[in-house]
Parts: sequence; C-alpha cells; structure tokens
Amino acid sequence: MIKPPAVDVCNPLCGKCRRPCRQPAEVVLVDCPRFLPYPFKVAKHRFDQLDLFADKS
Repeated sequence: MIKPPAVDVCNPLCGKCRRPCRQPAEVVLVDCPRFLPYPFKVAKHRFDQLDLFADKS
C-alpha cells in the first residue's frame, strides 16, 4: 500500500481538503470531484472597516 504524501508536501488544493487522498506538490490540480473543504473560521479580520464619520481635524 502506498502512503499518501503529508499535508506539508502535498498539492495546495489537497492541503485544504479533509480526505486522505493527497497528490504530490508537483501535480497540477485545477479541480477535484472529491474535494471536501474544512469548515473554516477566520482568526483575525484582514480588513478594517472604513471610518466614514471620523473628525478630520
């Protein structure tokens, strides 16, 4: 039995998937019919809300 590559040496698309079938990093994947993404939570907000009503002193 062939062991799939680890998450850190696999294709970026496979690194975002919960399934154990991982392709090597050298393989170019555009789409995967078995892709099952992780449920994600944003740790921090990337963009600050615009302050439209601030005093412009």
